[in-house]
Amino acid sequence: MPSLNHVPDIELILLINQEDEQAFTEIYNRYWEKMASYAVRLTKSEEEAADIVQEIFVSIWNRRTTLVVKSTLGAYLIRSTRNLCLRYIERNIHNSDFLDKINEQAVDNSLNIEESISLKELQGNIDLGIAKLPKKMREVYLLSRDEQLSYREIAKKLNIAEGTVKKQVSNAIKIIADSLNGKLSATMMAIFLHLLK
Repeated sequence: MPSLNHVPDIELILLINQEDEQAFTEIYNRYWEKMASYAVRLTKSEEEAADIVQEIFVSIWNRRTTLVVKSTLGAYLIRSTRNLCLRYIERNIHNSDFLDKINEQAVDNSLNIEESISLKELQGNIDLGIAKLPKKMREVYLLSRDEQLSYREIAKKLNIAEGTVKKQVSNAIKIIADSLNGKLSATMMAIFLHLLK
């Protein structure tokens, strides 16, 4: 059987819809490392990151005949990874050791989680902040966070200087953080800042 190395993502999804195991394996090989690296960054746990990536791919295979990806496959997989990482954070939010892991600076562990904004609301507020970014800045930010492209890759893709990309991402994070200022508890702000690293 010919290699699928050069087959575009969109065609791989169509092949998966037809229960093609080789296409599934190709997607796994193409994206698992980037997903796992991102999950380790968010959860600070290699074991949990591996479980999260495995869960996503099991889910994809279980839904193989009905799978629809409206964005790019890379963005879809990174967003799926982020969502499962958020669930992991939510499950462990009461664990002071976990909070120390995600933010080594002062975190108010005495705060009752019910008094703070939920992680779902946090993601919603972040999405609102992203939507308000200037168009070019939003594009750069989403390529960095949703596609997990490096500054160099973004610069090449958009034909702009790498320094410009770095500045745009930094400015985007500042704008989003400023828009959330006062809306988040100390714990949730720690999580928010951690997610943007």
